[in-house]
Amino acid sequence: MTRTKKTGKLDEKARKTRRKILLAATRLFARQGYRGTTVTDIAQAIDMTQGALFHHFPNKEALLEAVVTRLSKGFEDYRQAYEAPGEKDALIRVMDEMVVHYKSQPEATVCLAALATEFAGSGHPIINNIKEAYDSFVEPFAKALSKNPGVKDPKAAAIAYIGAVQGIGIQGMLRAGEPSLEEIALGFNNLLDTTIKI
Repeated sequence: MTRTKKTGKLDEKARKTRRKILLAATRLFARQGYRGTTVTDIAQAIDMTQGALFHHFPNKEALLEAVVTRLSKGFEDYRQAYEAPGEKDALIRVMDEMVVHYKSQPEATVCLAALATEFAGSGHPIINNIKEAYDSFVEPFAKALSKNPGVKDPKAAAIAYIGAVQGIGIQGMLRAGEPSLEEIALGFNNLLDTTIKI
């Protein structure tokens, strides 16, 4: 095997390991909080030693930053919803995208909300990263909402909507399928239908 192929295989293995660590950290941060999760918890969740984990992330803070960065990239999947023809369609498509995300990784859907709650008002520098992650959703969605003259404060509306969507994800985890996440999302969309005339 050539040195280039060997290096490529090692790089791929490192990427996969790093992804496993991030998924485990996301799952645990969503359920136990950042402060309630130890590096040992994360390592044990994926049958890894702490030393091996520290090979990929020098400390817990670096892992926290990487989790927030990963979660912020998830908002990119919502961008197509903004292009829906009509505000009502965009609202439904954002909710539909959340349901898809939730089914594959429920904790990823709510982790940012859990971290925002935990760090709000703490003065911790991660709060700026969390706000930037949300703003990557809020700003383009507010721009789309600004086209409707009935929306008085598009930014506030966009912030409220992402809060509602994440709240639905939290309720989905809490209720463990009774009712299903799809039923909860449909209930929210029906509520919008009765209160928003578009």
